[in-house]
Amino acid sequence: MALNIDWNDIFSYQTVKIVRIRNWRLGLLHLGFIGVIVIYILVGTIFLEKRYLLTEGPIGSVRTSLLQPTNVNPTPPYCLTSSPSYNGFTNKPCEFWDEVMVLYPPAAESSIFITTRVTQSIQETQNNCSLSSPTCKYNTTSSSDFYIGDVDNFTVLIDHTLTAPNLDIQFNARQLPGMLLNTNGKEISVESPNIIGVKGQYDILTLDAIINAAGLETLDSPGQSNSSRSARDDGLLLFLFITYSNTYTYNTNNYRYTYQFSLIQDTKFKIVEPVFTYDVAHRYVFDRHGVQLIIIQTGLLGKFDFQTMLLTFVSGIGLVTVATVVVDQIAIRILPQKERYQKMKYQETYPTLKLNTEDLNENTPTTPLFSENTKPNVPYEKLV
Repeated sequence: MALNIDWNDIFSYQTVKIVRIRNWRLGLLHLGFIGVIVIYILVGTIFLEKRYLLTEGPIGSVRTSLLQPTNVNPTPPYCLTSSPSYNGFTNKPCEFWDEVMVLYPPAAESSIFITTRVTQSIQETQNNCSLSSPTCKYNTTSSSDFYIGDVDNFTVLIDHTLTAPNLDIQFNARQLPGMLLNTNGKEISVESPNIIGVKGQYDILTLDAIINAAGLETLDSPGQSNSSRSARDDGLLLFLFITYSNTYTYNTNNYRYTYQFSLIQDTKFKIVEPVFTYDVAHRYVFDRHGVQLIIIQTGLLGKFDFQTMLLTFVSGIGLVTVATVVVDQIAIRILPQKERYQKMKYQETYPTLKLNTEDLNENTPTTPLFSENTKPNVPYEKLV
């Protein structure tokens, strides 16, 4: 028994047919879609989002250093020699350490710790016992608690570099303009000895300016983890975001960076430093509380790239196809003439080169009904 298989039907080929539907509603709708798409491509993706740029996030390095002020204030208000209390917190004795003592550890990658309060303990092992014994412990023979005098006026030098290897971009901070932002993203004007974004000079900020930029009035404000203690007493954790950009204008040759400090809530910070004297049985322990500043480099750099712009246009033009499909569906499924439009849009051909008269049946359209105003006096030939 032979199989009755219509290979033409199984492997039929569908091609695009253009039908001109004279309906002003569909025409305006389609033109409206096209207009919105063009505005989206030109205004949204090109002018606003700058999608013609090849972009890359910068990477870099940061170097920091600390310096004691030349003229040290001998009577800070938080020192016990000035008054018993300040801003609602009990004062402590002060010691005037220099930058070598205040900075700990001496060097760190993308961070800096500035000591504001120290609990100093002198310890020795019990009866000079040997640490090889598991029962050997240290005893504290004396202890003192004090603030670092005039630490608010210590200056922090920030030197940083950036590079975007794929874009062939490389700068250091002294080559670029910069600005300091507050927590709301607004620019802050700085006064001497603070320097920010001056070409040819290093960026310098006092600890007090850093605290203010982070949204805290002074180090003698309530601490973040315990409001009964001051921030000077408890310590703080800050983030510094260095953000690079050359896309804030339409000229990608304009580079800049911004500093923005962020205070981490419900935190404090301390570091314990042991210092051995003449042997391991005798040591000093400095329990340091202070400001830990962690520096993060971020941002976005861009350069014009034709291929990127071309991909943006192509992806936008793809929306035109979507608009056409939507209008087609409205024409063949919603409008009152939907059945007539559907017959004109979808048509089957025959595998023979000639049409017999019997192929023209009652379902074969003989007039191209493109609109309700079309007169049925033009013969319609079915393509084969």
